[in-house]
Amino acid sequence: MKEFVTIKKRDGYARLTLNQPEKANAYSPKMAAALWEALRKLRWDDEVGVILLEAEGPIFSGGGDLISFQQGIDSGIITNTIEELSATLNASALAIRRMEKIFVSLIDGVCAGAGVGLALAADISLATENALFVAGYIGIAAVPDGGSSFAVIEALGKARAADFFLTNGRIDGKTAAEIGLVSRFVASGEAEAAALKLVQSLVRGPRKAQAATKDILAKMPGLSLSEYLEAERQGIIKASTTADFRAGVGAFLKKEAPQFNRD
Repeated sequence: MKEFVTIKKRDGYARLTLNQPEKANAYSPKMAAALWEALRKLRWDDEVGVILLEAEGPIFSGGGDLISFQQGIDSGIITNTIEELSATLNASALAIRRMEKIFVSLIDGVCAGAGVGLALAADISLATENALFVAGYIGIAAVPDGGSSFAVIEALGKARAADFFLTNGRIDGKTAAEIGLVSRFVASGEAEAAALKLVQSLVRGPRKAQAATKDILAKMPGLSLSEYLEAERQGIIKASTTADFRAGVGAFLKKEAPQFNRD
C-alpha cells in the first residue's frame, strides 16, 4: 500500500513528504494520522536535527479532504469526523512549532486551507512561482483550522489576515515572500537544491542553540516586553554553558569556521 507520508533520512536531516498527489495531498483522517505518526517518530530521533517538509505533485496540500467530508455528511457523522481530524491536525501543528528540531517547508504548488497552517508552522518557509496560498474555508462555509489563521495573523497582522480569509483570498509565492507570509522566494527549478542547501547548513549549526532560539521566538506573542527580555536573558545564560558556545566564540576570534559538536 502506498504510504500517505514518507520519511527519508540522510546526514542529520529528514525529508518529510506528503505523498498523495493524486488526491491533492488533502487531509483525510488517514493522511492526518499518518502525518502525526511521522512527526512523533521524528520527535524522538536524535539523528535528525532538521526536517524538510515538502509534497509530491503540483499541489502542496488542497486542505481538508472534501470527499471524506461528504461521506461524513451522508452518514450523519460529520461532526465526529471534523472533531477527530481537527484534533490530529492541531497536534501536528503544535509538534512542528514546539519540537526541538528546525523545520523548513518548501511550497512549490497550491497550498490551501489547513495546508496553509501546516506550511507556515515551519521555522523557515520557501515558496516558488508555482506556490499559491488559498484561504479556502469561506468557499465551503467553514472556519480556519490547523493553525492557519494563527499563522497568517502572526505573519501579516489581523487586518490582512481578515482580508485573506473573509474574501477567500489567494496569494502567489512571490507576493507571499514580499509581504512576509513566507521566509524566502526561490525559483521552482532551483527550489529543491536551495532547500537542501539551507537544510544542510542548518544541520551543521549548534543544535541546542537552534532549539533555544526557536523556543524564544515562539514566546514572543504571549509575553510582555519585560517577560520576554528575561526569557532572552535566561536563554543566553544557558547557552553560555555549552561546548558549542565555547567553540563558536573561539572560532570567531581565530577567524575560523566553527565546528559544533552539539554537546
